[in-house]
Amino acid sequence: MLLSLFWLGFALAAAPGPDFFLIMRHCLMHGCRMGYITLAGNRVSLCLHMSFAIFGLALILQQSHTLFAAVRLVGAGYLAYLGFRNLRAFRRSAGSSPAAVRPAEALTPFQAFHRGFLNNLLNPNVSLFFLSLFPQFAAPDLLAESPLAVGGVFFAGNTSWWVPLVFVIGMARLRGWILRFQRVLDVVFGLVFIGYGVRVAAGLVP
Repeated sequence: MLLSLFWLGFALAAAPGPDFFLIMRHCLMHGCRMGYITLAGNRVSLCLHMSFAIFGLALILQQSHTLFAAVRLVGAGYLAYLGFRNLRAFRRSAGSSPAAVRPAEALTPFQAFHRGFLNNLLNPNVSLFFLSLFPQFAAPDLLAESPLAVGGVFFAGNTSWWVPLVFVIGMARLRGWILRFQRVLDVVFGLVFIGYGVRVAAGLVP
């Protein structure tokens, strides 16, 4: 059972979603350090989601359609905000030379952590995952006897995907090559975030 939870966590992290695109963007634009700080905020939020599920608060959210709809709309709005900010960055660079690589926007450690935290916390699909799939892999008796083990194993599997990925994407040589296409990345990331926001608002799970 616990091994299944480990691979479930790994598979969830490996499936591209809003968290993936935010962490990768910060990593590409600002390097490994900001990527890991963004990941740290994401991990704190993930722990909150797991705590709500394990201690039964997720059931309250599941039974309140109004509350869940509100969380969905707030999350959709935040994703759309991230997308439009990327498109705005593309517009600012539209008049520059194609060969020029503009400096990355300023990003403080607090901003990186805050964005990573909110991006996961306000994603209702994470809540939906724990409300629907997670209970199927974590039996009630296991949750009652070893709640910390359940959360810890899932967390370890989920994090084991991210740690080496951030290191590889944040390598200076690789970043330098990818950032030649920085303006294209602004558009791609922007449209991806907006697309996820629309899907979340419409109630579609990626």
